[in-house]
Amino acid sequence: MRRTRLAQQAGLRITELACFEDHRSFRTAVTGEPDETVLVVSLIRTGGLVLRVGGREEFVDPTTGFLLRRGDDAAVAHLARLPDLSTVLQFHQDVHGECPGGAGPRVLPVDAGLDLAHRGLVAACRAGADPFEVAERANRLVAGLVGGREPAPCPRRASTVVAHRRLAHQACAALIDGLPTAGLEEISRLVGCSPFHLSRVFRAVTGRTLTGYRNQLRVRAVVEELGGGRPLRELAAKYGFADQAHLTRVFRQHAGALPKVVRAALRGTAPPAGTEQESSTPRPPPSPE
Repeated sequence: MRRTRLAQQAGLRITELACFEDHRSFRTAVTGEPDETVLVVSLIRTGGLVLRVGGREEFVDPTTGFLLRRGDDAAVAHLARLPDLSTVLQFHQDVHGECPGGAGPRVLPVDAGLDLAHRGLVAACRAGADPFEVAERANRLVAGLVGGREPAPCPRRASTVVAHRRLAHQACAALIDGLPTAGLEEISRLVGCSPFHLSRVFRAVTGRTLTGYRNQLRVRAVVEELGGGRPLRELAAKYGFADQAHLTRVFRQHAGALPKVVRAALRGTAPPAGTEQESSTPRPPPSPE
């Protein structure tokens, strides 16, 4: 068994598990690291296994995923010879006590869209994506897995609509007032709900992801300072970007131009050749808007 840490932050840990053992008898399921985890989501990328929870056995492969909750007595058996490679998401108890997928079946189908979202999350982790983006990707992936991607088709009460709008507005204000480096867990704590609930409600109300909105705010703030001549590396640090290359990628995605081009336009001059060139660092997958 090989464990590779992909990401860790408040309330969330993502681990890649590679199992090369060929055993057909049931053994205790390995799902990362035991701690305050309340929900484990495991998505298979290659291979297959039989999961036993509460006396019920089901086969799990790349077309399915499984959820384990605190207290589950789970065991697995590897019937296929192909090594298993899976991504394990461990969600911790938040102060509001909400646990995505708190009830329902343990094994759930993974359609093509969810599979791409899963692999996009892994790629984003490996590319060093912003922790805020990683957290929102993870929460949206779980929401999709448990069937919570879209609002319920039944009409919502007027009071619920108002409450959701207020929550979205509070999140906007928190992102504007808060530190650019604040994570999804911190923002949700400020507005009084779980990251899972906030991410879902914000998109339902605004039509945008929290990551996309946060990046738009950061880009506008950078534009405000570009004319002053402050180095891009300083602006990147000030507004919570990993480095200048990260700032450049996000800036171009939202502004449609490189920072140096916008800076030149604000100054009324042509951009000097060979300065502030874009980094050749590989780009992480674009964050969902």
